[in-house]
Amino acid sequence: MPANFERLRARMDELGLDAVVATTKENVLYLTGISNVTLDVHPHGGQCYVLVTRDRPDRPYVVSPRCDLDQTLDADVEIAGTVGFGDFFREIDPAASLDRDERDLRRVAVDGPHAATALDALVLAASRAGCATGTIAVDEDGVPYGFLDAVTEALPDARVRTGADVLRWTRKVKTPAEIDRLTRAAAITEDAIRAATAIARPGVTEIDLVREFDRTIVAAGARPAFTLIKFGRAAVGGQRLPRDVPLRAGETVWMDVGCVHRGYWSDLARVYSVGEPPDKLVRYHAAMKAGTDRALAEARPGMSGKELFDIVMEAVRAAGVPHYRRQHVGHGIGVEIYDRVLITPTSDDVLEEGTVVNAETPYHELGFGAVQIEDPFVVGRSGNRLLTSLGRDLATIDIPGGEPQ
Repeated sequence: MPANFERLRARMDELGLDAVVATTKENVLYLTGISNVTLDVHPHGGQCYVLVTRDRPDRPYVVSPRCDLDQTLDADVEIAGTVGFGDFFREIDPAASLDRDERDLRRVAVDGPHAATALDALVLAASRAGCATGTIAVDEDGVPYGFLDAVTEALPDARVRTGADVLRWTRKVKTPAEIDRLTRAAAITEDAIRAATAIARPGVTEIDLVREFDRTIVAAGARPAFTLIKFGRAAVGGQRLPRDVPLRAGETVWMDVGCVHRGYWSDLARVYSVGEPPDKLVRYHAAMKAGTDRALAEARPGMSGKELFDIVMEAVRAAGVPHYRRQHVGHGIGVEIYDRVLITPTSDDVLEEGTVVNAETPYHELGFGAVQIEDPFVVGRSGNRLLTSLGRDLATIDIPGGEPQ
């Protein structure tokens, strides 16, 4: 089970919570392993909730549209109960002998409890979980306007409060299973970077490299999340659409790319020189790497985000880019691309053992392009561990027919 249920239980005990209700796609996935279809295809209005109790947070109750209840059979955890809402029809052939999967599906999706609306279903789930008179923290990030007031009215004997921060705090420290998933997502991304750079030569286009990267991600069973690949000076506008413009000798290939695998994100950045790199690129790349190297070497449990920010910024400036400016130089990563801790000049949140930090030092300059290195590492008491294996030095792409660079 990937989620940090022991940490969640301790936080609920500390705050006097009897139940927590997850409402966002990411938090639903975190507690169950289910990537809910309705939340995927209706991100602004879809509803699916997961209720966990303090005594058994690892046995959640799922409140779901009836059409999605089949997904509960693939959960990473034992589901304590399901409550469906809305209409969806699965007929039963009275003459058929149902197999085990069909019987399980009938149990949860046909014969199981259901209600007319998501609110009614959540109230029923709270009653079945024994917390309808307790203190319930509802993740406010994934509910419609006024929903918490509606829950309070529907559960008059309960005490309802916001709960997004409870789950974000819990997710800051990763379990070994989560670190394995993050490592795998990063490895898939590294393989896709290798595949894309393997076809990089003068004449190929940004579109060609994006297509090769995405194809490799999908072939590995992951989903491309963002594929930002730009050539030369165009990297200064890295979020623009890929161009049908050929790569030229002497340019750079800038990549800021990521995927989602089994619900967990990757976010990596690299720069390659096509042929011998110019002196400025060498110097600036070395300075950016010095910043991420310092983050990897000096991050420790108990350090605040702003303390680590200052360390990284000082390293980059001292290494040769004294005018370097950034709004952040990294972030936590997990079921969301930006998990806690944020590495910003104002972040008081602290690193803990098991926090995974994506350290990054992007530099963008009009007339030059962009330089960036980004990798995840897990914070440990006796040292930090990088979760990637792809080389982090400035690499060159040889020009076919020319001298090796």
